[in-house]
Amino acid sequence: MDERKGYIFDQKNALRKRMLAVRESVTDKAEKSRAVCDAIIPMLRGNCLVYVSIGSELRTDKLIADMLVMPNICVYAPYTVDGIIYPLKAIKLGIPDRYGNMPRDCYEIGDTEKYVRPAIEVCVTPLLAFNGDGYRLGYGKGCYDRYFSSADNMLKVGVAFSEQLCEFSHEDCDVPLDCCITERGVIYFSHENNIG
Repeated sequence: MDERKGYIFDQKNALRKRMLAVRESVTDKAEKSRAVCDAIIPMLRGNCLVYVSIGSELRTDKLIADMLVMPNICVYAPYTVDGIIYPLKAIKLGIPDRYGNMPRDCYEIGDTEKYVRPAIEVCVTPLLAFNGDGYRLGYGKGCYDRYFSSADNMLKVGVAFSEQLCEFSHEDCDVPLDCCITERGVIYFSHENNIG
């Protein structure tokens, strides 16, 4: 790792710790989560990938429960193995592990050896922070950036509390969001590949 990359890595790790503390200190999380999830509903279409919330993340359990009974929506939840996100069709909600993976019986799972990546139209994404250019700060494993890079024509929607907006520099491997929703509304970002 060259000196510059090491500096950026250390800087991002310090920011992660600070923004995790900020997110944990947010008040009225349930009310704010409801407002954000209500704003997502009109954006949903077709195959939707929605993270299962853990820790102090903006809560998505009610959103997923509502989506499971919506006609014309197919709900997928990420199942992450070794830093790779596998969108698996969700059939019910379950208590996630520390990676956000629900128990296997919560997914409609076929033969994993013949796994076919579904075409996801909308991806609802967790984050620790986001900036004014639409870049997100995640947990540092690069799972979502890798997934975004492999998916075409997908609306990338970040969800956050308004307190999670902060300025930071992005790296070349970072993939920006199309929009981010907070309890204050929807923020759209302009990028060449923006489909939102």
